[in-house]
Amino acid sequence: MNTLNRKPKKLDADFIKNSVSPLDYYHHELSKAKLKKHGWNDGGLCPFHADNHAGSFHVNVVTGAFKCFACGAAGSDIIAFTMALYGLKFVEALEQLANDWGLV
Repeated sequence: MNTLNRKPKKLDADFIKNSVSPLDYYHHELSKAKLKKHGWNDGGLCPFHADNHAGSFHVNVVTGAFKCFACGAAGSDIIAFTMALYGLKFVEALEQLANDWGLV
């Protein structure tokens, strides 16, 4: 898990997005996906619906964006992915990411 040496005084979305590499994050969350180090990647089976055909779910390992072309799930970063995957509100997703990645 990728972290910086400094710790935030409060939960800050920019700090979290700058501290957690989308590539590392998606390697952790989508452990079966074969991710490259650049741009959009096949994310394997979509975690948001009963997917049985790989190829429709993609993640961007640079920006953290994700998109499923089958069910329409989409978001702009790892915070949005965490919110959607775990059914969390924004602040809850920040807390989970900060805890999971040792940022607090």
